[in-house]
Amino acid sequence: MRHKDQWILIEGPFEPASDANSDEITVFCPDFYDLGSSKPLRGAKTYRLTTEDMRHHCEAYLAQHPSSQAPVMKASWEEPKKEDFAQALTVIQNRIRKNEIQKAVPVVFSRSAQTVSATERAQIILNLLKAPPTLYVYGLWQNGKGVLGATPETLFDYSQGILKTMALAGTCPKSEASERDSLLNDAKEMQEHLLVLQDIKEVLSPWGEVKTHGPYIVELPTLYHLKTDIQIHCHKKPEFLSLVKDLHPTPALGVAPRSQGYQWMAKLPGQDDRGPYGGPFAVFAGEEALCLVGIRNLQWNKNLAMIGSGCGIVADSELEREWREVFQKRQSVRKILGLEL
Repeated sequence: MRHKDQWILIEGPFEPASDANSDEITVFCPDFYDLGSSKPLRGAKTYRLTTEDMRHHCEAYLAQHPSSQAPVMKASWEEPKKEDFAQALTVIQNRIRKNEIQKAVPVVFSRSAQTVSATERAQIILNLLKAPPTLYVYGLWQNGKGVLGATPETLFDYSQGILKTMALAGTCPKSEASERDSLLNDAKEMQEHLLVLQDIKEVLSPWGEVKTHGPYIVELPTLYHLKTDIQIHCHKKPEFLSLVKDLHPTPALGVAPRSQGYQWMAKLPGQDDRGPYGGPFAVFAGEEALCLVGIRNLQWNKNLAMIGSGCGIVADSELEREWREVFQKRQSVRKILGLEL
């Protein structure tokens, strides 16, 4: 994980940690639909490196493997089916019309039968060294499966009694910016954003006075997003795993209102092997904790690789516009990871 201009590397073998709030650094990366699918993990060694250290180690490793000059993940990708996405949109908007929910976030995946090699991981990390500071670089792999990416979104960041998080919802691809209203003047995108903001403020209010800054537009390599910064001076130190469970998933990846649950989305088309996509990716360390929202990534197991993307569906959502958005988000992942477009 890249955090505050440092690269934190945790080397295995990994073992379950008994207490996520201990002084030992632990990693937590469960499945989106099952927070109990993984326990916080403690590694054997931890290193803190500079960007130049990381570049040196990756280049030295690749120099020992001449085959690494090949393009990264030159794979045949099966794109998600538009009819599956249309079906998911219909299911969600039917629930909205019945006043059961106000918003939900369907996810689709590009899939490849090619998995990710060690040299490809090193090449991807080299590309991620250039990721702008608006993105949090993260990854975890063991036993033939893993995830590697750069997310713009945090579930929470806790340090010295201050809890920070964000509402990040509402998207405009840069390629469409000249043809659309500003996100700040887009009623549909603003509604989606405010649903996320109101939910997070409600969940966090027991911890202290919730202060916000925004919404404003944040620029990423290929996208614009609406963002509101959120901060609380906590009455007491949170129990980190409980805080994850309280917040995950916000309506930025789940459902508004959250009282309607999100497990029903697992029955939408294309959810096979979703795994950790959109789930919490956390590093806990005593008085500090950073929990990311695990999006904008490449994930893999021994049989396949996947690139996911999702979008917020509200009453006014239109199929063609949302379909373009999820495509542009997958393209942004390919670009930042250095995969062939």
